[in-house]
Amino acid sequence: MRTFTQLAALAAVLASPSIARAANPLCSSLPDPIVVAGSSAVGPFIKSMGTVLATQTTPTTLIYQKQGSCTGVNAVVADTTPAGACALGACIKGTATYYDTAGTALTCDLDAAGTHVDVGLSDVWVDSCTGQLPPTGVQDFPGPVEAMLFVVPKAAQQVAITAEEAYFVFGFGASGQAMPWVTETVLMVRNALSGTQQIIAHAIAVPAGRWKGVDKGGSQQVADAVAAATMTDATLGILGADFYDLHRDTLSALAFQGFHQRGAYYADSTATSFDKKNVRDGHYLAFGYLHLIAHVGVNNVPSTSASKRFVDWILGNTGTNGTAAPFDITDVTIAAHLIPTCAMKVQRSSEGGALSRYSPATSCAAHFEATVGQ
Repeated sequence: MRTFTQLAALAAVLASPSIARAANPLCSSLPDPIVVAGSSAVGPFIKSMGTVLATQTTPTTLIYQKQGSCTGVNAVVADTTPAGACALGACIKGTATYYDTAGTALTCDLDAAGTHVDVGLSDVWVDSCTGQLPPTGVQDFPGPVEAMLFVVPKAAQQVAITAEEAYFVFGFGASGQAMPWVTETVLMVRNALSGTQQIIAHAIAVPAGRWKGVDKGGSQQVADAVAAATMTDATLGILGADFYDLHRDTLSALAFQGFHQRGAYYADSTATSFDKKNVRDGHYLAFGYLHLIAHVGVNNVPSTSASKRFVDWILGNTGTNGTAAPFDITDVTIAAHLIPTCAMKVQRSSEGGALSRYSPATSCAAHFEATVGQ
C-alpha cells in the first residue's frame, strides 16, 4: 500500500512541466495563416495542399476546421463584418488543424472571441445551403471536381445501386423495403449540412435533411463505421471519392444508375481503376465541385490577401491580376484524388443540374490519366 508521502511524490511528478502536455499554439501566431473551414470530404486535398505550403521557402500555414460544407458557407455568409469583430453566428471557435512539412496533422487554438474564415469550403453551391444566391459581397468560386459515392464493406456482395433503390433506402428506411438495405442503424450517413449528402440527395430526389440512417459526423467516421460493420450486406454509407480512394482496402464503391439511365456506372472506368473516367465524361452523375466561398470587393476579387491567394492558387489564376501558386496545383489536386477541371469533358452550373459539354482552354486529361494510371 502506498504511503501518503509516495502519493504526494507521484502527484508532483505528474504535474511537472517536463511531462505536462504542451499547449496548442494560437493559430494566428503561425507563419502566414490562411483560415479555411467547411467540408470534411476535402480533407485529403487540404492535407496535400497544407503540406506543400508548409515546405515553401517562405511557408504558409493552411488552418482547417472541418464541420460540413454548409458550416463553411455560413461562416462566410453570416460574417457581415469581415474586417471587424466577429458577429453572432459568424466566425469559428475552438481548435483547428494544420500540417507540418511531413504532412503530420497538428492542432492549434483559434481566437477565444472567434476567428474570421478567409475561405469557406463547400462541396455544394451556396444556395444549396442557404436557399438563396450569395449576398452582395460574397462570391462562390467553383474549383476541382469530386464524385460522391455509395460505399459498402469490402466483403459485401452488392456491386451497384439504382437511384430508385437509393430513394427508398434513404427516403423511407426499413419501410422502403429496398433489400438488403433495410436496417436503418447501419445506414451510415451525414446530415443536411454535408455537401456529400447534398450532392447525392439531388441525384436520388431525397432532400438532404430527410434522410434515414445514422449521422456519423464526418467522412472519416463514415469510412470507419462502414468498414467495421458486422451486418456486411445490409450496411451502406456515403463518401467523397477522394476519401474512398484512401480506404479501398476496407471498402468498395457501388456503381450508380441514375434516373433515366440504362445502366450503372462506377465513378472510374472499372471497380479497380482511379481514372474517374465516368465522372469526367458525364456517365457518373453524382458529382459536384469544391466551392470556394469568400468575401469580395471590386470586380468580385477576394477582399483579403489571404483569401485572394488561396482562391487564385486553387483556380490557377496566373494572369495580370492573379497570384501564381508556388506549386503545381494540377498535381496537388490529382495527388488528393480530386479531378482538376482541365481534365473534365462535361460541366454543370447548378446542383444536380443538366450536363453540358466542356472544353478547357488547355486540357490536362492526358496528364491526369498518366498520373493516376488506368
